[in-house]
Amino acid sequence: MAVEISSLQQAYRSRFLDLRGGLNNSLVDEMIADNELSDVRNLLPDIHQSGVLIKREGIVKKSSQMSEAISSVFCGKNADYFTTLTTIRSLSGSSLDASLTSKTAPDWASFDDASLGMLDVFVNGAEERRTTDGSSWADVGGSPPNFKYISSYNRFLFGGGHDTGHLRWSAVENSASWPAINEIIVNDDITGLVWYGRSLIMFCENSFHHITGTDENGMSITHSNTEVGCASHRSIVVTPFGLFWWSNRGMIWSPDGFKVSNPMLSVIPQTYASLKESRFSLVHGIFNPRLNCVSMWATTSSASTEDMRIDYFPEEINSQREGGSSRYGSFWLSNGDGAEMAASGIVTESGEDVIYVGGTGSAPYLYTQTGENDDGTTILAYLETKRETAQLGEDITKRVKNIDLLFILSGASSLSYGIYVDDGMDIEQSWDFTLTSIGSFILDVSALDSAVLGSGKGPVRQRVGYNRKWRKLKHRLFDSTAFQTRFRGLINTGKVIHG
Repeated sequence: MAVEISSLQQAYRSRFLDLRGGLNNSLVDEMIADNELSDVRNLLPDIHQSGVLIKREGIVKKSSQMSEAISSVFCGKNADYFTTLTTIRSLSGSSLDASLTSKTAPDWASFDDASLGMLDVFVNGAEERRTTDGSSWADVGGSPPNFKYISSYNRFLFGGGHDTGHLRWSAVENSASWPAINEIIVNDDITGLVWYGRSLIMFCENSFHHITGTDENGMSITHSNTEVGCASHRSIVVTPFGLFWWSNRGMIWSPDGFKVSNPMLSVIPQTYASLKESRFSLVHGIFNPRLNCVSMWATTSSASTEDMRIDYFPEEINSQREGGSSRYGSFWLSNGDGAEMAASGIVTESGEDVIYVGGTGSAPYLYTQTGENDDGTTILAYLETKRETAQLGEDITKRVKNIDLLFILSGASSLSYGIYVDDGMDIEQSWDFTLTSIGSFILDVSALDSAVLGSGKGPVRQRVGYNRKWRKLKHRLFDSTAFQTRFRGLINTGKVIHG
């Protein structure tokens, strides 16, 4: 980019060739970094291609249709499961246990019992069920309390949520024995449990605590944090980057289980303000190991179900942003059919991590997260850039001559491009055009190996002319095709006509 003016009629070129900074609505759209976006939906950074964005994956039906809401997905040791309000089911939809009390947010754990072997254990605040074979189910045994939350830790099974602040654990390697003395009490309501590092972390409404020990009578609280609590146990996600969970102030990140930060409030506070706090207890999340990102499903203020997916990429450090906020990664928002989900989970199938999501409503399906559309419905994706001045300043009058749109395509695409001029809040002009991917873009030869050289994934440049004076410009790209179109960038060329 030109950074200073030497004379009138100076040519300039402003480039947006890296849009992977993600959404930033903590600043006005003139102050965000060049690679950040003032608005974005249904796009993600392609971590395998520098600077490239790709439309998010869609969803494909996995199960038969259910008659009630889906409430959890669990990768067990004996089998893989999902639940509705009253049933435990296989991933195909077959009912395995239909004796549950209607609950919206159950919890799961796997536990090695000395006499029974490996158990998959389910709790929901009313029933505690276990299986050793993935199909036959029985009560846990030993008359444990009606736990809402459960986790294994070392050789013990821990449960909480049955009584305010009370944490219980089993006898060693014995899920059917719950000695009354095996208890820790805190002055805060327990909201989730997870084994992380050397400790069991007990989340509460306004705090979290590390429980550490290897002996049945030697469990103790070794660390407490009263800065922030957890609103939803289904949002607790263990990742290579640390722990993530949802609090009453949005998504929390702890890189070591001790220190905490809130990148959401630092980068996308307007998004947080648009969410419905009354449904924070139903936020659910996963870590996507293929993309190295955390996904949280939340509810916007105008909806009644989880209709917004917030993707956070911890590694996408924004080198173009200055100051302390540069340590935060990038945020991306998704909506549409593929984001309206009541439950999510990662299941390992043939060595591959597969994302499963459960639909909302009274007649949902279980889906896998894959494909180019949402169960046949086209995914609508768009991005809006910062309001840019070509680094010549907003007091300098410029004239656009050409705007070049760069894409990497996986098929023919009909795309729309619009432009905001100066301080305008509405699109001043837009263009619709169809792009066809280049078939033989290497040496213009397709016969050598059509599967590679003619694969149709070459860069495509679309030029539009716009002979318009301006001081500031903001660009919008909109894609409603059935392809996972890849966006490479924008180039804006013109001349200075007044300094």
